[in-house]
Amino acid sequence: MGFETLFQKELIKLNTEFHSSDDMFVALSHDLIKNGYVEDTFNQAIIEREKEFPTGLSTGKALLAIPHTDTKHITKPFIYVVKANKPMKFLQMATTDTWLEVNIIFMLGIKDPAKQVGLLSVIIDKFKDEQFVHTFQSISNEKEMLAFLKNNFRRDEK
Repeated sequence: MGFETLFQKELIKLNTEFHSSDDMFVALSHDLIKNGYVEDTFNQAIIEREKEFPTGLSTGKALLAIPHTDTKHITKPFIYVVKANKPMKFLQMATTDTWLEVNIIFMLGIKDPAKQVGLLSVIIDKFKDEQFVHTFQSISNEKEMLAFLKNNFRRDEK
């Protein structure tokens, strides 16, 4: 089994807008709590972790953020995918002063910490691939995006 099982239609938001990354975290956390994916503590935990360990990333082909937090806040594993119309500011990973304008977010909820590094690696590799990025950016409906992601993340578990 690969990472494709982490993608669900109700956890894909395309062509959406948020005022800030914190606003996005609140909205996504609400969805995740309502659907039983996370504990009530998740929203505060992910905001705090993003401040301490930024997750903005430039792959050369795309700007994205991969926010995640401690496994104790996760009830069911997931990847929440957002493609926003308006970019949001995220600090670049491993920096304290480099801001990126990000419109692709892969919010991770992983129960097994041993799988988190492998998943991060797979996501980064996908977004280094020009064809993957082009297709990802061109998809505008959730059903198509779900099929695309499930197909591309099948059997990629490291």
